[in-house]
Amino acid sequence: MKENKLKFFFIITAAVIFADHLTKWIIKTSMELHQTIRVIGDYFTITYILNSGIAFGMFDTNPSPHKPILLIIISFIALGIILYIFLSLPKSVKHTALAMGLIFGGAIGNMIDRIVRGKVVDFLDFDFPDITVRALNIHMTRWPTFNVADSCVLAGIVLLLVIILRQGGESESREN
Repeated sequence: MKENKLKFFFIITAAVIFADHLTKWIIKTSMELHQTIRVIGDYFTITYILNSGIAFGMFDTNPSPHKPILLIIISFIALGIILYIFLSLPKSVKHTALAMGLIFGGAIGNMIDRIVRGKVVDFLDFDFPDITVRALNIHMTRWPTFNVADSCVLAGIVLLLVIILRQGGESESREN
């Protein structure tokens, strides 16, 4: 059981890395930097940018010659933590290989970009109506441009949260 879970984890990881770098290669070879292709009006465009920050463009505006190295080191530490958590989970926890493989593959996909060029290729660009979250003092007029790796990390985190919430509910109902 554990070997199958590990194989599935690495298959998902490899698939995410492949899909991420295939899409980035298509963008880099068919578009100019900062070029935009409208897919659905201004709501969804493909816009080729290079992101020196982390997921969804966070910290992209802070220039520093040390930032790429720091982000690579943080990526290696995060990958180690993700792998440790995955290997520590009990066999009975279902679907964790999928969730953790998505997160692990996405993290590796973006880390490869940072190692190769110091920046990450982003291209998925959505424009939703203005979003304001007053409690957090956040006002967004555009969603940050992102890529397949970012999408997989987010999907993996959401899936992992669903798994944790369902497992918690199942253990509570067994105790009662």
